[in-house]
Amino acid sequence: MLHLLKDRNFLFYWLGQFVSVIGDHVSMLAFPWLVLQLTGSELLMGLVFAAQGLPRAALMLWGGALVDRTNPRSIMLWTNLLRLVLVMVLAYLLYIDSVTIEVVFAMAIAFGLADAFFYPATTSMVPSLVKGDDLQTGNSLVQTSMWLGVIIGPVIAGVVIAGEATTVSHAPQEAGGSFQDDRMGLARAFFLDGLTFAFSYLTLLFVRARNYEKDESEAGQSMASAIMQAIKWVWANPSVRLGFIGIAILEMFFQAPIFIGLPALADLRFEEGAYVYGLEIAAYGSGALLGAIAGGMLKWPKPENVVRVMFLIFTFSGATIGLIVLYPPYWWAMLVFFIAGCGDSYIWVHFTTFLQKATPEKLLGRVMSILMFMSVGLLPIASIIAGFAFEWNLELSLMIASGILVVSCLLAAAHPYAKAKEMTEGAKQVAGE
Repeated sequence: MLHLLKDRNFLFYWLGQFVSVIGDHVSMLAFPWLVLQLTGSELLMGLVFAAQGLPRAALMLWGGALVDRTNPRSIMLWTNLLRLVLVMVLAYLLYIDSVTIEVVFAMAIAFGLADAFFYPATTSMVPSLVKGDDLQTGNSLVQTSMWLGVIIGPVIAGVVIAGEATTVSHAPQEAGGSFQDDRMGLARAFFLDGLTFAFSYLTLLFVRARNYEKDESEAGQSMASAIMQAIKWVWANPSVRLGFIGIAILEMFFQAPIFIGLPALADLRFEEGAYVYGLEIAAYGSGALLGAIAGGMLKWPKPENVVRVMFLIFTFSGATIGLIVLYPPYWWAMLVFFIAGCGDSYIWVHFTTFLQKATPEKLLGRVMSILMFMSVGLLPIASIIAGFAFEWNLELSLMIASGILVVSCLLAAAHPYAKAKEMTEGAKQVAGE
């Protein structure tokens, strides 16, 4: 696995993404905490996530088409520069105490626009840097860097926002701090995120990636037609189609509870809610780090069984939400998240590799944009629904989401399409093969 890190080109890319992911997870904790401390409303937390996700969802497929027409590296450079400017502006506004909920909504929309192009680019980048035999290893190393960031980022965020590492307790929210108590800490957190974007931008300048093959027959094709071609290819592959639908279900009922429900639950149950939430996410990241490393070293499952195993693993991930609600201690949440992280990250390495190898190179950016749409693009809808549900009854809504996930993932694992087969003739015709 480590032989890829001796490749200067891949090493620069890996280092830039590693540092950037740390910053991403600093702001991933800081952003919902800013909204919660500014407004005290789970509903507004959901609406802010929706404001970020709507432009991302609306333009993500166009982002994938643009990646196929240009190259992933250029898109990543421009979007990193834009996100650097945005977080630095937000940090400054917090520093001078000029942040309002309207400013937060505006920033969320701007981030969503940048993410619509960054996400398809970053998921399409690895095949342009490594040979086919090293694709699983490359994906494993990228996942490893991402989960190292998940471990380090939330802990840094919790300390930076609070100003110090304090002993957590089960004291109620009334004992906690206010927005003004956390304002400077939030400003520091977003400034730190900006520095990581700057580092990622600089390292990408030294990365050289090969261009993907282009289909000359698509030269006059409209963006909408290009996107539709990729959608038809996905739909013509039953196992890929089922995998994408399952990921969308996971997005709807797992991501929103994690990013909206759990911060609110930690704020309700613990005095240092931000710190506890950071520990919970760091525990998931610790497990995911081990899973990513194992994903690059172990061949199981076979490619034809990847989708079925993925759903079985996601069944436990869905169950963790209910387990955390039923048993409050934060060490328990850390334990079940650690186990879930191991499985989720391990199978994600295999599913990503399976998909990258199965996808015709000329469709790679668009197919990866569909994957990103299913895995993060639906978050606006999930965030709005979750915001209303959590305002109505936080713990019961989390239990309902957990139950839906467990049942749906078990049904998907038992479906005949969960066993992958060779590319269908319909898919070959769509791809022009």
